[in-house]
Amino acid sequence: MKTKNLYIPLFLASLLLFPACKKKEITGKVWFSQPLDKSEVVSPVKFVMHVEGMAIHPAGELKDGTGHFHILVNKEAIKAGEVVITDAEHIHYGKGQTEDTLDLKPGDYHITLQFADGAHVSYGPAWAQTITLKVKTPAKK
Repeated sequence: MKTKNLYIPLFLASLLLFPACKKKEITGKVWFSQPLDKSEVVSPVKFVMHVEGMAIHPAGELKDGTGHFHILVNKEAIKAGEVVITDAEHIHYGKGQTEDTLDLKPGDYHITLQFADGAHVSYGPAWAQTITLKVKTPAKK
């Protein structure tokens, strides 16, 4: 009977300890400082990317609180835990780049900036920003 009574305090103590062991949720955001949402631009288009709340770190190493950028062309933010694929519409910046210039044909675009970890696993829509752009035909000279 005394052994059962010992388990109750141990159980209660474990409830207090486990939340401290739980992985801390990181809050922050990503954004483009260039171009701005709803901009009309001419190709090539310069993109400048920023993150707040995490650090930029090249792909390959999994390090808590770090990641790198991806630009998704006409694609929505990727769910947390899903891998960002590699193709023409999913552009990876695994070396830790924060700027790039893209050649885009004239037209309307949804451009999503997505942050992901060292294995290209998305941190989800909370770590994404989508902007709309209108790429215009260059003026004739």
